[in-house]
Amino acid sequence: MMNTQDLLPEPPQSDELFVTFANTLAYTRGVASDLVAEPEALLGWLKENGLISERGRAMEAQRLLRDPAEAQRRLDRFRYLRALVHAIAERVNDGHRPTREQIRDLNHILRHGLHFHQLVSEAQGTRYSVAQVGDHLDQARATIASSLANFLAQDDPHRLRTCANEGCREVFIDRSPTGRRRWCDMRTCGNRAKVARHRSRTRTLPARAARH
Repeated sequence: MMNTQDLLPEPPQSDELFVTFANTLAYTRGVASDLVAEPEALLGWLKENGLISERGRAMEAQRLLRDPAEAQRRLDRFRYLRALVHAIAERVNDGHRPTREQIRDLNHILRHGLHFHQLVSEAQGTRYSVAQVGDHLDQARATIASSLANFLAQDDPHRLRTCANEGCREVFIDRSPTGRRRWCDMRTCGNRAKVARHRSRTRTLPARAARH
């Protein structure tokens, strides 16, 4: 009898998964807020985005609670990936290709996510189950990296943007018809930029008038 109930399904490959992850570092008027700063928050995000099962989340939570040093290492690995996504987005946003070092680091993360399934005999060989072999957190991290790799390979990389609002810097994909979008949201960051330009002009005009 085959038991596959506990088998973690293959993670979804969304071309915007890396964007969602990048923006777990959120900025409000230039002040950064890490939405996955603690192991529980990170595991919750992974579960919410289909990268780990509920059973896997609970198991990893217990393991990381028992080993704070390992928990910190895991958080650092995910933060490194997030910083890499931001760095690549900024390169592309400025009209450049990712550097060789950035591609190397992305491929390194992808290699760490390799996994396979194996058939396991249980109860003196009368039952079988299919088990996933590999580290669940490394696989989740590699899936996020894979979504960025697939975007760069299959989509228009020049559509990858960072918000022009210096107090926001959110990563987004420009899906507009013209491909000239500068802000993550025109209603918020776009309007703030327009208001700031207007205020700058109104301050400049009296100064110019005073000189004449």
